[in-house]
Amino acid sequence: MTEAQNKVETSTAAQSPWSRERVELIRRTICPKGIGEDEFTLFIEQCKRSGLDPLLKEAFCVGRRQNTGSRERPTWTTRYEFQPSEAGMLARAERFPDFKGIQASAVYAEDEIIVDQGKGEVVHRFNPAKRKGALVGAWARVVREDKLPVVVWLDFSGYVQQTPLWAKIPTTMIEKCARVAALRKAYPEAFGGLYVREEMPAEEYETPALHEEPTPSTGSGTYEVLGVKPGPVKASFPPLPVAAKEEKASSEPAQLTMDVKEEAPAETPRPKSSATVVAFGPYKGKTASELSDDELSETIDMAHEKLMEQPKAKWAKAMRENLTALEAETELRCRVPSASAKKDATAEA
Repeated sequence: MTEAQNKVETSTAAQSPWSRERVELIRRTICPKGIGEDEFTLFIEQCKRSGLDPLLKEAFCVGRRQNTGSRERPTWTTRYEFQPSEAGMLARAERFPDFKGIQASAVYAEDEIIVDQGKGEVVHRFNPAKRKGALVGAWARVVREDKLPVVVWLDFSGYVQQTPLWAKIPTTMIEKCARVAALRKAYPEAFGGLYVREEMPAEEYETPALHEEPTPSTGSGTYEVLGVKPGPVKASFPPLPVAAKEEKASSEPAQLTMDVKEEAPAETPRPKSSATVVAFGPYKGKTASELSDDELSETIDMAHEKLMEQPKAKWAKAMRENLTALEAETELRCRVPSASAKKDATAEA
């Protein structure tokens, strides 16, 4: 083989979407440091199968932990898994030659809507200025060339979760779930079995920017993702050694574990918030402790949208670091036991 041929083959390999150099870059920059060889190989294979590019934030490698022990003596094992983003799935669909578009809309109780799945048609009429009633669900419709359109309907009650995003923008969230469900049904060979974080239970997802060791929200034996926002604390809340290390490192005095047999401490609305300064958005310059829950959620949502739109911008790295600190603040607020939980713990003791 001549030197010229060697150069051509080397150049072709370097330009390949899954060249060795590019795969190693994904390992160094996208995947968590603790990922094993088999998990990493599986992640890359799922990226290839779905056509989603992790370097473009179309897919993420997230860590979930499973309690293989008991509730009283939890034994946590970490698994790293593939997770797509809605924007990535939409971008991938645009690259299919037969893809002719996707429609989706949330539906309120008094909207006029007819869904004909047999014909793949949806008739949805409403007046945005006079919309009334509760949010009841969402529909999505995918059109493919020379095929019957795919229509899906999702009930809001079956998807809504107790998280800041679902509380703040429920319409957007249920529409995202509908679009992804429709893409899965229309292109099962590419998207079958793939679920975005908006569809997963509250304890099942993490923000892609977070890869630190988390604290489990429960000891129930279910899966949960690292960095998750825990639910209400119960009397049987297990010891959280990892959380204790996090608190020591951040010098935050929040007490995340307690022996329910001892006298419950005086009720504290919220542990001392971090002094993290917001570096972007309408609340730039304020500390996290100065923001309300809604303001903090709004800031975090905006950052995710900006990073999704411009993941390689010069300011992206600094925003991710600031975002990590702000999400840690949200997680800290969510860990505080409610007054009712404390009373229940005292009563059971």
